[in-house]
Amino acid sequence: MTLLIDGDHLAFTAACAVEQVVEWDINVWTTHSFLSDATKVVETKLKGFIDIAEDKKVVMTFSSYPTFRHEIYQDYKANRITKRKPTVFKPLIEWMEGEWESIRYANCEGDDVLGILATSKTYDDPVVVSVDKDMRTIPCKLLAGDDLELITKRQADRNWMKQACSGDPTDNYKGIPGVGLVGADKILGDSIKLDDMWEKVVEAYKKQKLTYADALLNARLSRILRQEDINLNTGKIKLWSPKKKL
Repeated sequence: MTLLIDGDHLAFTAACAVEQVVEWDINVWTTHSFLSDATKVVETKLKGFIDIAEDKKVVMTFSSYPTFRHEIYQDYKANRITKRKPTVFKPLIEWMEGEWESIRYANCEGDDVLGILATSKTYDDPVVVSVDKDMRTIPCKLLAGDDLELITKRQADRNWMKQACSGDPTDNYKGIPGVGLVGADKILGDSIKLDDMWEKVVEAYKKQKLTYADALLNARLSRILRQEDINLNTGKIKLWSPKKKL
């Protein structure tokens, strides 16, 4: 078993956890962190993952910016530009990359790296370790809490199509107005095959005076890459396209 760790999220939460605010006087406040404290948080969390999975093989995944999503939609995550990263976030990632096997792919987010590795034969019995809901759009073994879950391809495709309907405000792209994940589930109805689900997604977009292009953009933004979406020899990403045009 190989634990595929969402390194970005682990580094962010650990770096946030150790930040300290000091009031030197009424006018002077500072924020500081000890990198050594953050590394201990990472090690403790990793031990917990290893204990649950009962395996010590760890691979960290990290993001490379800008990503292909920024290329197809310039406002992708634009709502986060002004938000400050925790103080030791970058040096913590550098430390993590030095301690464990770590992988980045050009123009890919760490989630995409997880998706690619989970659906390929790069590692034996891969397990994705992430609390990100987007990882439920990947057919994989998932550790998001205290138990291992199996996300089937059918479940993954449905979760992805739901995301294509609802959009993701945290990543700054909108879906069908007024449609959340519950509404998206109703739109998909009892459809099982991806082609059938996609047809219902497009119909729902058009009912709201939106276009096929709007639906396709959201499907591409919300799709976490799988093995078939990238040529690892060249690094070229193949944007998802439906088998038949509607």
